[in-house]
Amino acid sequence: MKLKKSYLAVLMASVLGGTASVSIAQAEEVSVSGDIGVASQYVWRGAVQKGTTAVQGDLGVSIEGLSVSTWFSNSYASPDPQTLNKEVIEFDFTADYSGSIGDVGYSIGGIYYTYMYDSHSNFVETYVGLSYDAIISPSVTAYYTAKGVQSGFYKTGDLWVDLGLSTSVKGFDLSATASYIRWKADAANRVANLYRNGISLVQVGISKDIEAGGVTVTPSMGFSIPVIARSSDGNRYIYGAAAQNEFIAALNIAY
Repeated sequence: MKLKKSYLAVLMASVLGGTASVSIAQAEEVSVSGDIGVASQYVWRGAVQKGTTAVQGDLGVSIEGLSVSTWFSNSYASPDPQTLNKEVIEFDFTADYSGSIGDVGYSIGGIYYTYMYDSHSNFVETYVGLSYDAIISPSVTAYYTAKGVQSGFYKTGDLWVDLGLSTSVKGFDLSATASYIRWKADAANRVANLYRNGISLVQVGISKDIEAGGVTVTPSMGFSIPVIARSSDGNRYIYGAAAQNEFIAALNIAY
């Protein structure tokens, strides 16, 4: 389930690489870019979607500050009785407008999360983000669930905010993110102890781009660490599911 979605299986597994460009009307440039890769597992906001190897990738088209893209990954076993236990394939469709004013970057957009073999879980988020270009660059991105699902797993009105820091050291890209969640109240579908508000998750990652034969190969690894208050059973819950410390290793090829 992007920076608009984090692609290191939600940390840094995805890096948009080399682009193919064509001039239009001598003023605008259309860029097409994509990547494909594998991750040791797929973890989204602290919740394990695929506990074994996940194949992930994306394809995007941009013109000036406007871009549209799609991202995919194999995921969990379908809970739908008609397709029970089939492997769900997630496709996320993103529309984004980004730009900068001096050293301040901004982005605004929306993501439609879809699940082949589990369409009842499809939902929509909008987001807005700000960043500052510095030696250690801070950023903040707020995601708002604009259309949830009847089960309450994703509820219209949920707010997820990522507070990030990133830098580069000797060719290695480093990142750290703390995430805050405010759940929309839904007593019919959500047990209070499983949906606590507050700082919920810390993620750290490291990656390195390696240019090879006209493509960019990016090995990466990261940790997902839940920090939300424990429930009465001793577990930490995010999206109603018990979350554990998770390690993710990934290898991406951008083209």
